[in-house]
Amino acid sequence: MLDVSKATAVGANIRQARIAKGLTLDQLARQSDLTRGYISLVERNLKIPSLAALLRMAAALEVNVANFFDPNAEPAPRYTLFRREGGNVPLFQDTFGVVPLATGRTRKMMEPFLLSPPHKSATRASHAGEELLFVINGKIAIKLDGEELVLGKGDCLYFSGETPHEVRSLGRQKAEVLVVVAQNATT
Repeated sequence: MLDVSKATAVGANIRQARIAKGLTLDQLARQSDLTRGYISLVERNLKIPSLAALLRMAAALEVNVANFFDPNAEPAPRYTLFRREGGNVPLFQDTFGVVPLATGRTRKMMEPFLLSPPHKSATRASHAGEELLFVINGKIAIKLDGEELVLGKGDCLYFSGETPHEVRSLGRQKAEVLVVVAQNATT
């Protein structure tokens, strides 16, 4: 379960993982296809990283995204349980609400999140692996490499994460979307 007090330390945890891996900012930037300046801002908690950026940095550092939220998480013996009633709030409340759902497991092949997309399209993203979106509530528009699809409650979309994509909520309320990203198994 996400400890919100630890979520504010995401930048410091990324920096710690980078240093532990023996990488400079420039090396991480090259390996994650991000800029040195962007990573520096994220590490100093001056910039909130997108989900795609977190996935790219995690792949370059050979860790799960959950490591950025809690680097000391122990693998659960059989399962990880997330309870909505636990008071967990989205990490980035102002624009893109992101709640990691399986931070307790350090070795996993999937990264599940609850997502609340903004009404204005977020920055276009792409990342390694595959992605599944399932609309729990509301309605979203997703652009996949220029083609816009509209999905409503109960709709599901599966696609290659390498396809440039951007998503936004439609209607009065922000949508709630289950997002599962599958990448190569990491430690």
